[in-house]
Amino acid sequence: MNSRRKNVVTVCLLVGVLLLGVIVLQGCKKSDSDSTTEQETKKWVCPVHPDMTANRATKCPRCGRDMVPMKAEQKPGATLSPTKEITVAAEQTTCPIMDAPINKNIFVEYKGKKVYFCCPGCEDKFKAEPQKYLAKLPQFKQ
Repeated sequence: MNSRRKNVVTVCLLVGVLLLGVIVLQGCKKSDSDSTTEQETKKWVCPVHPDMTANRATKCPRCGRDMVPMKAEQKPGATLSPTKEITVAAEQTTCPIMDAPINKNIFVEYKGKKVYFCCPGCEDKFKAEPQKYLAKLPQFKQ
């Protein structure tokens, strides 16, 4: 009787462990598929160019910035509220006169904003006709 009882207890324990394993594995699979589905359905948008969207985390093809997850209520192309990233994105990188990389040590202040140049000669050209070059300057675009 004693050995028969041991066998029944052993079989019950094995069945319990197997059921527990199946429950745990099914829970993990369900969790993985949920996160995959969520990842696949999530849209990403460029913080600077709201018309640029993607189905995964990537970089904006226009400006190279990291795309951010789009909020559920946000529509592609909708205007984003101003953020620090948009301010940073408006940083000047080329000289408005020569279209060359800027030197951060060469600049003039125009209407409360710094305008950078590649060389000292460009400063004088800008001061003579600033309106001619404003369209090239991201800090003056709205």
